[in-house]
Amino acid sequence: MQYWAAVVDDDQSNLKAAERILTTHGYKVSCMSSGEELLEFIKQNTPDVILLDLHMEGIDGFETMIRLQQFRHSRDIPVIVLTADDDSETETKVLAAGARDFVAKPFTASVLVMRVKNTIDLMRLQNDLKQEVKEKTDEILSEQKRIESLSLQIVQTLAGTIDAKDNYTRGHSGRVADYSREIARRAGYSGQAQEEVYMMGLLHDVGKIGVPDSVINKPSRLTEEEYDVIKTHPVVGFEILKNITEMPKLAVGARWHHERFDGTGYPDGLSGKNIPEEARIIAVADAYDAMSSRRSYHSIFAQKYIVSELEKGKGTQFDPDFAEIMLQIIREDKDYIMREHGEDEVSEDTVVSLESESNERKFNFIAMLEVGGLNTAIGLKYCMNDIDFYGEMCEEFINSAPDRIEKLENARQDADFDRYCTYVHSLKSAAKTIGAEKLSDSAKALEEAAKSFDNEFIEGNHDMLIASLRTTVAGVLMATSMR
Repeated sequence: MQYWAAVVDDDQSNLKAAERILTTHGYKVSCMSSGEELLEFIKQNTPDVILLDLHMEGIDGFETMIRLQQFRHSRDIPVIVLTADDDSETETKVLAAGARDFVAKPFTASVLVMRVKNTIDLMRLQNDLKQEVKEKTDEILSEQKRIESLSLQIVQTLAGTIDAKDNYTRGHSGRVADYSREIARRAGYSGQAQEEVYMMGLLHDVGKIGVPDSVINKPSRLTEEEYDVIKTHPVVGFEILKNITEMPKLAVGARWHHERFDGTGYPDGLSGKNIPEEARIIAVADAYDAMSSRRSYHSIFAQKYIVSELEKGKGTQFDPDFAEIMLQIIREDKDYIMREHGEDEVSEDTVVSLESESNERKFNFIAMLEVGGLNTAIGLKYCMNDIDFYGEMCEEFINSAPDRIEKLENARQDADFDRYCTYVHSLKSAAKTIGAEKLSDSAKALEEAAKSFDNEFIEGNHDMLIASLRTTVAGVLMATSMR
């Protein structure tokens, strides 16, 4: 299914960057340059997500969000705010205004795609789950047994869907649920409580729906950034499951199954008995299955090794009581039945190589950009390490420069601080996108001056900003002539 994103920004460089990044990852994209244009567009169209700039001519991002709430068909469309502001006050105001998330400009491709995907997936999954639970509950409210049976089937199906994302952990959720239920039984839980723990175990990893497949199925060791992405899944899972009010405990296992007994786990750093009991049970079961099944980075471990790891983790990683129960279960499993079964799955490493064609031309292009004062490492970062895309963004910067200069000059002459602030804000982001750090920093300083109505600073630095912009354009022109 192709998702649809509406991107609103009065800067063509930002629109082009967002459109290129999102279309590269399979999204349909509609670009608009003002809040007014979006409000007209939304009368006839319902995109899956809106990416909205804060600082624009006409109505700004905050006012646009207020007006979106006035229409029934648009009030539920999630909004992600695009901003080059880097202060916590803006983040707070954005979320308070009803935005689901925000993305800093200039865009980092992986962050933009991940946040758009997570926002859409979370919104759709919440809506689907709430609708499904409501429909089924209305149908069989008077038949408690059927409700319980149907709920279990839904949970099992959803758990299977999550496991299917990971080539290396098929069946993981079911095994964790089984082990958790057995630990709960031996700990003296009632039959009903055991079934609750079982269903919590089935959905403990539901948040992985928000983690890119490329990260989950990476055959080699994760980078620190990729591991940080993985670590978001407990909170994402909690946000999904907390809305199922008919089964309120489902969210507990999802959020806290990676907490450690000594307080060094995530996401909340809970320790000891402050970690919900069911989550402490699932943590032991989850760790056992991770060691007794195949993963991209290891085969099935020997029972003796697993026993030593659980012993070592008692009181640090695990609740000592539940870890001891798991150890008792392992000791009884003399034939090592409790493990993943089946043939080894074959996976091939994806080998990515840069094309050698035109290497010399590309090298010269990058070298000349650096001679012109650009930090090409930053520019390539914001252009997905795609030199051709980087070149396109540089050309966009050149083409937009005369219009930027004219707008800045007019706003300065009119002493219109609001317009001047909007224009230097846009320049700040566009300059950083191509790696023009000094120009971006100068624009940021003038933006702050405009916000505080510091005309003396603007008058003293405006001409230098324009000169720096012209110099940057000249340097980029020289480089692009070699493409």
